[in-house]
Amino acid sequence: MDFELLGVCLDRKILRRGSDRAPYELRKTFSELETFIDGIDLREHWLKDLGNIVDPRSYDDIINQMKNKLDTKFSVILGGDHSISFSGVKTINPKVFVSFDAHPDCEPLDLSFRSVTRVIAEEGYKSYLYGVRSFSKEESKYLKNNKNIKIATLDDLKNIKNPVYLSIDFDVLDPSIMPSVSFPEPNGLTFSEVLDAIKALAKNLVAIDFVEFLPTENTMSTVIAGKLIYSALAEIVKSRLQ
Repeated sequence: MDFELLGVCLDRKILRRGSDRAPYELRKTFSELETFIDGIDLREHWLKDLGNIVDPRSYDDIINQMKNKLDTKFSVILGGDHSISFSGVKTINPKVFVSFDAHPDCEPLDLSFRSVTRVIAEEGYKSYLYGVRSFSKEESKYLKNNKNIKIATLDDLKNIKNPVYLSIDFDVLDPSIMPSVSFPEPNGLTFSEVLDAIKALAKNLVAIDFVEFLPTENTMSTVIAGKLIYSALAEIVKSRLQ
């Protein structure tokens, strides 16, 4: 199976910035990781590195560059803040958007990391949230009244049959595992729980992004982030072999 890797170096947050550097830092750790994962050797599956989109002028600019760079292979996109998922979805055009995130990102705002799931859903994409555990009052009210966004269980994920674009915000993990995010939330998912959710979707995935990793001097966090990316790719490969 062939993958293509693209970084999007964008972080428009005002505070706790730095996720625009994540594509560079994550690539550095890839060569240090074991590629044989749960019976799959990722060295046998070609990963074409398309480089980075740097200092994009707008989200339309990201979409245009993605359309020029991405081919027909399975796309792996490294953010960047969570707003870059909008450009990925508009480029790939799946039937379903799934976000693993501690937050629903459904604030009534123009496109940003705080509103991206709402914006995507209002573009007509059926959307699912998994791992959410921190809401604003406005978001809670919005989700109760919106039929195009569902807070999903693992069984809900297993029952999705259409092509899926999956976005993984690293803050879905418990901060004891992944502290290197802008807005950590307690009572998060374990590494294994995130993998179980990826397995539930793997056969229907058409693209995946990883966002909101905040590079720090804690190199262990970078290794954990890299291992999650590699483990996700291994699960996607396995799903195609079944």
